[in-house]
Amino acid sequence: MATSAEDFELFTSLRYDPLLLKSVENGSGGLSFVSPSPFYMLVYHRDRMLEAARHFGFDAAAEKLSDGKALSEALLSKVRKYQKESEAKDGPLRIRTLYNRAGDLQVDMSPVPPVPLEALYPPTLDPPPNPKPPRVSPLTGGALTLGPTDSLSSSSSPLPPTIPRWTLMLDSHPTALTAHTSLKTTHRPHYDASRARSLPGNSDGASPAASAAALTEVFLYSPVGEITEGSISTPYFFRGGRWVTPPVGTPPAAGPFTTPTRQGIDGGPDVPFAGRWGHSVRGGGQRGTTRRWALRKGLCQEEGVERASVKIGEGVWVSNGVRGFGYGIVVEGKTEDNDAAQNN
Repeated sequence: MATSAEDFELFTSLRYDPLLLKSVENGSGGLSFVSPSPFYMLVYHRDRMLEAARHFGFDAAAEKLSDGKALSEALLSKVRKYQKESEAKDGPLRIRTLYNRAGDLQVDMSPVPPVPLEALYPPTLDPPPNPKPPRVSPLTGGALTLGPTDSLSSSSSPLPPTIPRWTLMLDSHPTALTAHTSLKTTHRPHYDASRARSLPGNSDGASPAASAAALTEVFLYSPVGEITEGSISTPYFFRGGRWVTPPVGTPPAAGPFTTPTRQGIDGGPDVPFAGRWGHSVRGGGQRGTTRRWALRKGLCQEEGVERASVKIGEGVWVSNGVRGFGYGIVVEGKTEDNDAAQNN
């Protein structure tokens, strides 16, 4: 639902999955308020909502979010109620958690496809395949190089078949940076516009009806030409022999995080956690929960990525708080020139 920049709610989307009860990583104190926990990185989701609440002055919501264990219990109660009313089996769910200025909690749930634990907590991000791998000519037996219209069978993929595959595109227009591109709120016209102009059919990769094989994403970029984020995910590009993710920036509007004496989410001084603000003085995208985890585990580093450096056919990892980690190939997206050519 569209909202104005003044009339909005804070939200985060996270995964409920009974499979996570088997994950030692997910049950650790840094990721869950109770152990074991069926909620994917709930501590990080609480942190991002609490930051947004303090920045935008949602004081009632901030007070409630300060009790993480209570949040965990409230969400679990709502999951059990949903399962009872819908007569649904205990399976993975997408949980959209919203807070308004009065501190009222609203939760929307829908089923999502199952994924293995290695897609939620990958031990490593393997290097991408060669964008132009050799093939053998059926006529001469010699080595050739794939052209722009050639492809290899899925059996050549370096990834396990259980890792979700995404289709990735580049936005054709820059997105202005605001507090709503740094902090997650229901005011999202910039993401909707990006998907509408860049993705055929504007397929929603977060929709519960979308299959893992049909996930689609568009990468946004800033007015200075730097990739900031995906419309529903964090991207990871292979640069200089390592995986890098674009930096994030401080919300443009002055917020409580610039005040050193402000109390932090853990009760101490409000010191940014690793990967929270990044190193970009020109701003960036949102501080994704899975991004924060990947940085903490050393799976990637922060580094600016120019839009012009992203090539068609390039392999890119993406992640979000519902689907976990997936891998995709950048393809040519829909552009105004393409639309005009089709209509002539």
